[in-house]
Amino acid sequence: MGNPEKVKRTAPKSAGGTAEGRFRSKNDSHSIANQRSSDNIFQTIKSKITTREAAEFYGLKVGRNGMACCPFHPDRNPSLKVDERFHCFGCGADGDVIDYAAKLFHLTNIEAARKLAGDFEIHISEKTFRPIRSPAAKQRQTDCRVNEKFERWRSWAISVLTMYVNSMQGWKERFAPKSESEEWNPLFVESLSNLDAYNYFLDVLYYGSDAEQRGFFLEMKEVIRNLERREQKWNRESADGRPA
Repeated sequence: MGNPEKVKRTAPKSAGGTAEGRFRSKNDSHSIANQRSSDNIFQTIKSKITTREAAEFYGLKVGRNGMACCPFHPDRNPSLKVDERFHCFGCGADGDVIDYAAKLFHLTNIEAARKLAGDFEIHISEKTFRPIRSPAAKQRQTDCRVNEKFERWRSWAISVLTMYVNSMQGWKERFAPKSESEEWNPLFVESLSNLDAYNYFLDVLYYGSDAEQRGFFLEMKEVIRNLERREQKWNRESADGRPA
């Protein structure tokens, strides 16, 4: 049996004459670009491989008349017509070479195109397979990076505050005056003034809402940076044998 008559395809009419057709959001534009990219990939594959070639490559025995037992349902009598496309007169499965590979291996169409390109050694640039990101996707990626950066800052801030709170607790015990007449050590005064407040700051970073934590970041990032410098100075002085 010869090849079935090809159906002539005509390009869809432009929608530019209507208000709906003239309106294109950015997301729509990116979706159209993605669709065109996928269409180009599929056309490349379909121009180089027929469904029959792929079916036989993947193990289907096709008769001289192009008929085969359908792999998509129990089929004892050949009911699948395979040529450039495929159609099963038993279960109704129908499509092109991309659809065949996708259905046979339970893949998406783009995954099927990638498999066919690999199996038949058809070179398609990886850029072709890379989808164009929509503005919404780009924004999600930006938000993710911002969140990761903030989480790194939060962990760092917690470590700095924890060291400072521990230091103040030590000062409060170490430099507590032994009598009413004894002059108060400045570090003891600092611990009395700041210990409760900085414990509260730690609670904000551990348990506060996202808005509270980001507000804390905007207000206190320089304070915490200065605390870290101060801790580093104390550590150097301790290493040199000088009192903190």
